[in-house]
Amino acid sequence: MDLSHLNPQQYQAVTSTKGPILVLAGAGSGKTRVIIQRISWLIQVEQVLPAAILAVTFTNKAAREMQERLKDELRGRQKGVQLSTFHSLGVQLLREHIDQLGYRSNFVIYDTQDQQSVIKGIMEDHDLEDSGLIDAKGVHYEIGQAKNRGLGPDHFLQQRDSTRKTQVGQVFTEYQRVLKGCNAIDFDDILLLTLKLFEEYSEAMDPLRERYHYLMVDEYQDTNRVQYQLMCHLCQRHRNLCVVGDDDQSIYGWRGADIRNILDFERDFPEAKIIRLEQNYRSTPTILKAANQVISQNPQRMPKELWSQKPTGVPLEWIEGKDEAEELELVARQIKIQVLRHGRSHSDYAILFRSNFQSRLIEETLRDSGIPYQIIGSTSFYERKEVKDALAYLRVIHNHSDEVSLHRIINYPRRGIGKTSLIQANYYCQLLRKPLFEICKQARQHSRIPTEAAMSMESFAQMILRYQQRFQQETLGEVLRDLLSDVGLIYDLETQKIDPKTKEKRVGFVMELMRGLDRFVEQNPEKHLRDYLERVMLFTQNDREEELVSNQVTLMTLHSAKGLEFPFVFLVGMAEGVFPNQRSLDESGEEEERRLCYVGITRAREELTMSMARRRKRYREEVSQTMSRFLSDIDSSLFKVAPGAKMDMGQKALQKKQSRADFFQQLRRLQ
Repeated sequence: MDLSHLNPQQYQAVTSTKGPILVLAGAGSGKTRVIIQRISWLIQVEQVLPAAILAVTFTNKAAREMQERLKDELRGRQKGVQLSTFHSLGVQLLREHIDQLGYRSNFVIYDTQDQQSVIKGIMEDHDLEDSGLIDAKGVHYEIGQAKNRGLGPDHFLQQRDSTRKTQVGQVFTEYQRVLKGCNAIDFDDILLLTLKLFEEYSEAMDPLRERYHYLMVDEYQDTNRVQYQLMCHLCQRHRNLCVVGDDDQSIYGWRGADIRNILDFERDFPEAKIIRLEQNYRSTPTILKAANQVISQNPQRMPKELWSQKPTGVPLEWIEGKDEAEELELVARQIKIQVLRHGRSHSDYAILFRSNFQSRLIEETLRDSGIPYQIIGSTSFYERKEVKDALAYLRVIHNHSDEVSLHRIINYPRRGIGKTSLIQANYYCQLLRKPLFEICKQARQHSRIPTEAAMSMESFAQMILRYQQRFQQETLGEVLRDLLSDVGLIYDLETQKIDPKTKEKRVGFVMELMRGLDRFVEQNPEKHLRDYLERVMLFTQNDREEELVSNQVTLMTLHSAKGLEFPFVFLVGMAEGVFPNQRSLDESGEEEERRLCYVGITRAREELTMSMARRRKRYREEVSQTMSRFLSDIDSSLFKVAPGAKMDMGQKALQKKQSRADFFQQLRRLQ
């Protein structure tokens, strides 16, 4: 078996097979290659039976990729090796042994909507729906978080000083009873019940402990406590455990991942060997220096420093706009110039951002610049529920006959117009051949519609007519703010019993819609509501069409970018409060945000550009911004123009003139 293509550390990771081993695989260090070669080494050199090898990763995509690469490597000799996700392994074990827990082997797995439906039914049956303390989505989130930590209903029921926690515990208890009665489990139950088998029916699991002589775990930094405990059970007999991960890329704490699993590995396995993969095959030394300087500021990490044999590479770029619009216009302009100047593909570029609400302006800027793009890992801004809800009000105001939008908002936020009342209103629509809005205007004249609901319908219709007149006479942005305040949409979002991060995002999207409308008015003062709605409609249509085009700039959050790489990366919004995100700082501190920055920097292969806006609109006011603290960690010598550096007017004019000259020169060549 030829291992000459491996560096010394990779070779050590492949050939060290006995006992616990932690492979600290830095970004771009070839960890997948190591895992594949290690399995191949076990089979070809050490003559280990393939069926005695278990490799666990987090996604089915990663598992499939490893299976294909192992197939190419071993040409059939890999048959019997189990490459699986934690959850796939759990389901497999539960199918064999779940009868021990009082379930039947033909159990079903409920998805998110199924789960929320069960929770909502329980709340209705126990008169908890109108308590004001909990809601189905919020309870679902808390149950999921508890299960990730291996906690059950008692965790909530024991907190007797909190009525809300007690109610969550009551619903949680009944939820588990209902699921079991249906012979159903949820996604989190897969691992919890598997762990229960190991803990309560240890003898039945002994053959499994004996079966797997070698256990490998990929992306170890992303494991939660339940997965850690399962791993410990699986390797209990033979102790040949190899975990591969990077504590510097642990960015899913909000999803239950526990960085202690990797940081405490030496404590949990005192005989463990630690192997560091620090040679990076992805990025230039300049980019790696920046990444190292940022992440080295974290006190809770395992020391390592990425390096590369590649040429030094070009300096980092810095873009600073007077506001967000200018920042992103400069980003778009740079992409256009570089594509024309160097003949690059749009797919070579990625724009990474901290929070989803930033996507609206990025999308609009790229569209206005004629740059094709795709959004990965998130819903397009205008396809988000809260944005669609707000736009539905505008559409009904513009066109009363738009009954799709009318049905969407007539009882959202709740105004006492329930399903029964709508059924009766629709009866009169059919009887009198009138649209629903016309029935709503005179609802009290129709006896079948309950009086209170009829009054709400008339009030709603009057409000729509009132705002229709205002949109014809006043500034669009201001009227929209008043409208959403009057109907209580923002208030509804702010008071929903959901996790704070989700709540903040949803409110942020609506606020971003308002800012977008303000920008539209500024750029098009003669335009009206109809023009804006037409623009949004065309925007979303174009967005769907552009998804079919492969040559696109990629837009994604930093969380979605993990595991990916691009030749040219833009990190936008590098300002305090945006990145690092203020709520994340308040809740979990700085370290995970810093790791997220590290992940963003190490996505770039050849060139990295960072940017910020000096001012940003926040609600109704414009606020000044300061540079992200992460920029101060990077040596200014790594930048072509240091962040915050002042250029005199002559330099700015020359730079602008040169850029414009290059752009138009290239454009003429293409004509």
